[in-house]
Amino acid sequence: MRELELKNVIKLGEREFLISTISMHVRHSFFEGDSKKIVYETMVFEIMNDEVQFHHPIFNERYNMADEAIAEHGAIIKHPENFFII
Repeated sequence: MRELELKNVIKLGEREFLISTISMHVRHSFFEGDSKKIVYETMVFEIMNDEVQFHHPIFNERYNMADEAIAEHGAIIKHPENFFII
C-alpha cells in the first residue's frame, strides 16, 4: 500500500483549478479483500472566489497503481487542455 496525497493549484488565464490526487481505501465490501484494496483518484475542481468547488468536479479518474496516478497528475499540470475544457 502506498499512501499518496498530491495537491496543486494551476492558473489558466483568469481561472484557477485545484488538482488533487489521493490514495483511498475501497469502501465497498462486495468482494472479499476489498476493505484492504487501495485505489488512487485524481480530481480537478475549479476555484471560484477563493473557494474550491468540491461539489462539481470537472475531471475524475481512478487508477490501480500509484505510479499511474502520479504520472497523470503531472500530465494534467503540464497540459490541462488534454483533460478538461478550459
